[in-house]
Amino acid sequence: MGLFSGKKQSTAVINVSMSPSKSVKLIRQNGPAVSRETVSNSGGVDLTKKFDKAGISLSKRGLDGVRAQAVLVLDYSGSMSTDYSNGTVQTLVERALGFALQIDADGKIPVIPFASSVLPIVEVTLANYQGVVQREVMKHQMGSTNLTDALQLVKHMSDQSEEPIFCIVVTDGYPDNARSCKQLVIQLAGYPVFIKFLGIREVQFLHELDDLPDTERLLDNVDAQILDNPAGMTDLAFADAMTEEWDSWIQLATRAGVLM
Repeated sequence: MGLFSGKKQSTAVINVSMSPSKSVKLIRQNGPAVSRETVSNSGGVDLTKKFDKAGISLSKRGLDGVRAQAVLVLDYSGSMSTDYSNGTVQTLVERALGFALQIDADGKIPVIPFASSVLPIVEVTLANYQGVVQREVMKHQMGSTNLTDALQLVKHMSDQSEEPIFCIVVTDGYPDNARSCKQLVIQLAGYPVFIKFLGIREVQFLHELDDLPDTERLLDNVDAQILDNPAGMTDLAFADAMTEEWDSWIQLATRAGVLM
């Protein structure tokens, strides 16, 4: 996947469509997207365990071999300062990479940090994942929670992609503009984008997005998971949280014509 600039996007009012805005073909192949041998040789024991547990969770839901582009959106607002400094976010990035290597054939995760604006994208791979948060994200100034602009960039990625996107969002609070953020999430229901919110702490707004009425969007495109102990949970528990509702989204998106 190519990289995109972190330029500030428009937060104008969005018109919601109840028909697909874009359709892509769902690809299912044999085995993981990246071979276990490659992960083991380049990533070591810990990452291989995360990769293996992701494979188990995918298999339990009949998602073996499903392909998608993995994208990770990271809240870099001031309230998450401790989560960055104590290594929690780095752990989540590594777990997300282990999951992504099961589904994303290019072996890369575009990581989109956002604060008051979208920060430069970091492409995380087997070659650079260790210490990547401190090295590439924490060098920037923290700010507020402009989630809307980050999701607008994900929509731009979807516009340019011929694969579905599995979008992971790590956050701990309300966005700067909840109204425009909600509108954008509703619009993204018409795109081949599944949004997995991972709440570092309890965030009521994430539940609101998860529970949007069917009458307001084309299909249910959101699953919100609140991680009580994101650094301490087992790799299998994390993988199970990641696969929750992805199978049902694929079914809904196929029926709606978002996936072919």
